[in-house]
Amino acid sequence: MTALAILLLAAAIAFGLSKFLRLPAIPLLMLSGAALSALASHRAIEVPQELISEMIQLGLAVLVFTAGVELSPRRMRGRTRAITILAITQFVTLGLCGVVTALLLGYSGTTALYLGCALSASSTLVVVRHLQQRRQMFEPYGRLVLGVLLLQDIFIVLIMVALLKGPEGWLVVCNAVANAIALGILAAAFHRWVVPFVVKRFKLDDEELMLGALAVLFAFSTMAYLLHLPYLVGAFFAGFAISAFPMNGLVRGMLGSLSGFFLALFFISAGAFLTMPDLTMLQHSLVFIVVLITVTVLLVAIVAEVVGYSSRAAVETGLLLSQTSEFSLLLALTGVASGQISDELFSMIALITVSTMTLTPLLSRESVALRLVKWHPRYRSGESACEVMSGHVVLLGYGRAGPRTVHALKERGIEMVVVDEDAGVIRQLIAQGIPCVQGDGSDEQTLARAHCREAKVVFCSMRRTRDAQLALSYLQDWPVEVIVRVFETFEEEAVRAAGGHPVQTAYAAAAQFLEWTDVNLPRENAE
Repeated sequence: MTALAILLLAAAIAFGLSKFLRLPAIPLLMLSGAALSALASHRAIEVPQELISEMIQLGLAVLVFTAGVELSPRRMRGRTRAITILAITQFVTLGLCGVVTALLLGYSGTTALYLGCALSASSTLVVVRHLQQRRQMFEPYGRLVLGVLLLQDIFIVLIMVALLKGPEGWLVVCNAVANAIALGILAAAFHRWVVPFVVKRFKLDDEELMLGALAVLFAFSTMAYLLHLPYLVGAFFAGFAISAFPMNGLVRGMLGSLSGFFLALFFISAGAFLTMPDLTMLQHSLVFIVVLITVTVLLVAIVAEVVGYSSRAAVETGLLLSQTSEFSLLLALTGVASGQISDELFSMIALITVSTMTLTPLLSRESVALRLVKWHPRYRSGESACEVMSGHVVLLGYGRAGPRTVHALKERGIEMVVVDEDAGVIRQLIAQGIPCVQGDGSDEQTLARAHCREAKVVFCSMRRTRDAQLALSYLQDWPVEVIVRVFETFEEEAVRAAGGHPVQTAYAAAAQFLEWTDVNLPRENAE
């Protein structure tokens, strides 16, 4: 009990430092755990390793359960092909790169296999929190990322079971994998039929929902134990089982503080479990981190664009997936428990995982994505079509409502220019014969190339309202009507103050814009 109290005290200090220094909490938690372990060793205090191991597994079970709650397969609707291609391509390619890199660095075949698998999946915990903070869970690229995470987690669960049972022979491996698949099918059936029935039939209060969610967790963990599977496999499938809407939303709110507690417990216990890395381990960890980030960003950006996503969405997806998973630590723990890998290798996998998780918020910033998009091959052959245009319509940002708006303008015979910084979007527009300019809609040179000051109306559908404000500033002394898509009430006030006409959401903006064009812009065949 004393050891647990010390761990919680260290976690509280780490969280306090995180808020005070405005740094990610995960590395500070790990460092706190490592510092406690070093202090205990210096003072010749025996640390109960069994307690540390139990805290790691307990914390990871709740985190895996919480991650599973976010991975509803309904988010894959309409995107199954793209998600499947991207998930398999990333998982297999990264795994192979990890194995080859490990072999080149002199590791054995089994160790290289563990390292390759550890690199192959991305963190559901980190990615979901990032999407929630940016309110991008239901955007097309957000749904793509969540679908990829779901498939990758299923892959890594099956591979983890196979690796754990590997020393016992192929027959045992096949039986264990079949048991895991059967448990997954049961979770899918529970997700499909049981959860909707319970939600519709019973009016459960918060306490009953919490107890029900925990009961599902314990039930699936028990079934995993009876099937001779790691109980963490049961925890993941339990989360997946209750990921159906609206159950996932109700449970998510109640699990927020609980998952934060176990997050701290897990990472600080993992830090206490680590061994001090030597120079070689640090060098090898850096090599794997570079391979992981480079391959993920390039591969995902290329594949996502090939399957139909815009260049910017593809790059953002690659940046957001460029870290290892909490399942990597679970995989390493099972390897240590079975004696297939050493404590030092677990420490290296943990170092790679924590480092890449910490880097994700920095790498996934919009500014980084924009810089990378600018390196994309540019498609300028369609820009000459707008050199002499005037009295036309300018769309700043293609966005989700772009296809509908462009189609409506073409039907009305209204001349237009589309401005977008995404090379993939520009390529599609050129193929359709639509005048376009590739560039930033808040940049004066780009606005000049689109002849915005000579336009009749400018429709701003850019992601950030402050970019629209820069365009408004450029057009403030010209007789151009500017309609701006906004998301919040305070943004509406700022747009009005700058001389624009705000409307909320992309499709509402498109509808209002088309109503305006019917009144103010005559059809070509009516003239």
